[in-house]
This record gives sequence, structure tokens and C-alpha cells, in this order.
Amino acid sequence: MRHTLSPFFALFASFGLLLTGGGLLSTLVGVRMSHEWFPTEVIGLVTACYSVGFVLATRVCGRIIARVGHIRSFAAFAALAAISTLAYPVVIEPWVWAGMRLAYGFSLAGLYMVTESWLNDRTPRERRGTVLGVYSIVTYIGLGGGQFLLFTGSPAGFELFSLSAMLIAAAVVPVTITRIASPELVEIIPVRLRDLYAASPLGLVGSAMAGVVNGGFLGMAPIYARGVGFSNNGVATLMGLTILGGFLLQWPIGRLSDRFNRRYVIAAVSLAVAACSAGIIAASGMSDRIVIALAVLWGGLAFTIYPIAVSLTNDFVRPSELLGASAGLLLVHGVGMILGPVIASQLMAAIGPTGLFWTIGSAGVLLGAYALLRERTGPPIPVSEASNYRVLPRESVYSGQFDPRHEEQQLEFDFGENEDVDAAAQEAEP
Repeated sequence: MRHTLSPFFALFASFGLLLTGGGLLSTLVGVRMSHEWFPTEVIGLVTACYSVGFVLATRVCGRIIARVGHIRSFAAFAALAAISTLAYPVVIEPWVWAGMRLAYGFSLAGLYMVTESWLNDRTPRERRGTVLGVYSIVTYIGLGGGQFLLFTGSPAGFELFSLSAMLIAAAVVPVTITRIASPELVEIIPVRLRDLYAASPLGLVGSAMAGVVNGGFLGMAPIYARGVGFSNNGVATLMGLTILGGFLLQWPIGRLSDRFNRRYVIAAVSLAVAACSAGIIAASGMSDRIVIALAVLWGGLAFTIYPIAVSLTNDFVRPSELLGASAGLLLVHGVGMILGPVIASQLMAAIGPTGLFWTIGSAGVLLGAYALLRERTGPPIPVSEASNYRVLPRESVYSGQFDPRHEEQQLEFDFGENEDVDAAAQEAEP
């Protein structure tokens, strides 16, 4: 284990610092917009700009990384993220904040691309599951732990924005002084969304709906919490525990999806998300503890929908199409992340803070119903032939790289060729 992970200590340290600062920022921006009395609909639009930047980056950052290399790209994207973070308290205008959210989403996607392609290139095929597991732990602990830094200051000042920017800037140090050579960027052969839908309709729809659910919560939950009476520290606790809860159920639910029909698992998880949302609606304004407990369970369920959708899609695509399929799923997931806070903010403005969970609950019911409908329209892939579930970070850019089948064809070809050489050598022996 130590031998496998030691080459990545610097990279994990940089990524952990980055996400700790980003975790603080994600909630801080929402709470500060609430303090500044931004209209709820405007908050939804500003929040959605993060995902717009993220989606745009997945289309162009690969060329930047290929041109200047991984280390310089990491430093450049981290600098952009730190600059955008420091700009918030300087100009308090919705349109400026929208631009900063877009810039931050763009830079963070670039940082995900650098990190994941680096890990994939330098990890032996048989160790990718271990490395991906540690990467996921770093991701969830960084994002979840960063929420609790909201305890250290007032969202009304500039200090917390400065702290977030300092952590993001500090992330540059470990990776730039490492002696490990940076890798080549993996070329992605695109898969058309039409073909992806034909291969796995539920995988595509599930990725989009997971974006609506997760994007709506992560963008608007601080506004919901303030609206139902949570203190600033209560908001941090709600967000931090929900994100950490999202990590706790990854493996148990993943095991279920490996052993049973993934369509039924998606249906059950989606309907359970809707049930938790209904419970949160009922408890809102009555008991903060019940809301937090249900939110932790909600996070444990909701954050597994996207990885299961990716695994389901991988069951139906060829190994050579894994990266392209992952890119297509990320695109529709990003579109869902854009729509989630926009739709939720409109409903929250109309009926109050619980409009967030009416949006999320409705999305869960729709996805659960669609999963059951898909189960009736065609037989599922046999469980014995299904690809293994992989615990994925919430916004994994190159998730297909971590599937061992990505190299399967080339590995099998090389193995066969070696057998022929060995056989010929044996025949030549006297």
C-alpha cells in the first residue's frame, strides 16, 4: 500500500488543500449572498455559473494541459481559482459573482483533469482501485472538512475568503516541488450522446438527474438552511456532515449494485432520496437535528446515483469507448448541475426554502419511475458480466480511465503476441 501511494503524496496533499479551500468557498458564497439579500432567483443563477464553467473547461482544458504540461497547468488553474476567490468581497455585485463562479468552475475542472490524468498514467492497472479509493477519500474529506472552517470567522467579512484563497494557493507548493515526471494526456475519442442514449438510456438520464439533485442541493442548501433558521455554524454543520455522509454509503450501495440489477438499485436509491427529501420538508423549522440526520442519510444516497449510472453505462459500452462515454456522461451531468439550482431557486422563491427539497424529491421520483420503466422494456445485463462499481469523486472528469477495461484490449493483444513468441522459442530449442 505504502509503495503504491508514496509517489502520489505530493499530488494528494495539493488536491486536499485545494478542495478544503474550495469546500469552504462553496458554502461561504451562498451564505454571503443570503447576507447581502440577493434575490433567491439570482442566487440560483449565480450558483449555476459554476457548473457552466466546469462544463466549458471539460471541452478546452485538455488542449491547455497538452500544450504546457501538467505542473504548469495545475499552477495556472490554481492561480485562477485563488484570484476569483479573492474578488468576491471586493465587488459585491451579482453579475461579478456570476463571473467569478464561472471562472472558479473552469479552473476546478482543469485541476480535476490534471489530477486524474496524472493518477491514471502513473498507477499500475492492478492498483487503480486502491488509488481511486484514496483519491475519493481525499476528495470527500477535503470538501466536507472545508465546510467547518466557516466556524472560524464571519461570512460578512473578507477573512474567510482570504483563508479559502490561501488554502488554494498553498495547493500549488507540494505539486510544483515534486520530482515525479508529469504524464502524457490521454486522448478521448468522443461518443455521440445519441449513441450513448441508445446504449444505456438509464445511464444517461441517471447522470443528468444526479446533476439536478446534487447541483440543486450543493448550490441552494445554504440558502435553504438560512431560510429555515439555521445559524452560520449550523449551515456549515449541515453541509459538512451531508458531504461526509455521501462518502459513508458509497461502498455498501456500490456492493449492492454489483450483486443485484443496477436498474432496481437506481430506482430504490432515487425513491429513498425522495423519501428523505419529504422527511426534511416535514422537519424544516421544527428540529434542526432531525433535518441534519436526514440530510446525512440523503447525502449517503444521493451521491451514489452518478457512480451507479456510470457503472451501468460501462456495462453496455466497449472498452475502447469508456473514456468517451465518461466524457458524455459528465457533460449531461454538468447540464443537470446547471439546471438544478436554477429550477430549485425558482421554486424556493415561489413557495419558500423547502422548494429546494420539493425539486430534489420530484427529481428522485421521476428517476425512480424511469428506472422501473426501463427494467420492463428490456433485460438487464447479467450480474456476472457487469462491470464493478467504482467509488467516484463527485465531479470526476476522467472516471473511465480508472476502469481496468480501458486497457483490456491492448493488454490482451500484447499477451497473445508474447505467447506466440514463447511458443516459437520453444519450437526452436533442440
